[in-house]
Amino acid sequence: MIKVTADTSGLNKVDQGLARYSKIMPTDTTNRILRKATKPMLNAAKANAPVSKGGRTRISLKHRSAGKNANAYAQGGATRRDLRTKVVPPEKDESGRILVGVSKRSSKVGWRTNFITRGTRIRFSKTGKSLGRVSKNNFLQRAYDQTMPMVRVDVEREFRLEFMKWARQNLPQSQQ
Repeated sequence: MIKVTADTSGLNKVDQGLARYSKIMPTDTTNRILRKATKPMLNAAKANAPVSKGGRTRISLKHRSAGKNANAYAQGGATRRDLRTKVVPPEKDESGRILVGVSKRSSKVGWRTNFITRGTRIRFSKTGKSLGRVSKNNFLQRAYDQTMPMVRVDVEREFRLEFMKWARQNLPQSQQ
């Protein structure tokens, strides 16, 4: 019978280095990795976002606000156009956090995203006339489900490459 012995002290050093690196990893590096990895998710969300009438819906004369031209266009297709990624401050046990969604800034249409993703119930006017309802279309969840395995792999690969760069500079190299 052959007896095999292995020295695992090198693995322990790598494990300790990885744990230390995850705590001191620069935030800008994490954000860069996350932005790069979530690009497929953003593209999938844009592909799944609902667009009405080619994104060009005329403003109704009855419902236009003061100062709007009757020939102006509403932001019917703006959900796709206003999709973006946003880096937000990480929680205390995280090294980075990024959101993929619709911008809520002024002149953007993020305020209506919850109506699209959750839908609405049937609405009635004061006279009892049905105004219809918005059916549920959770395009953000579909994009997440389609691309999350890909994003996970990309983040792990990029994190490993960044760790290897850091380890070459900061961990003691073995002499062989």
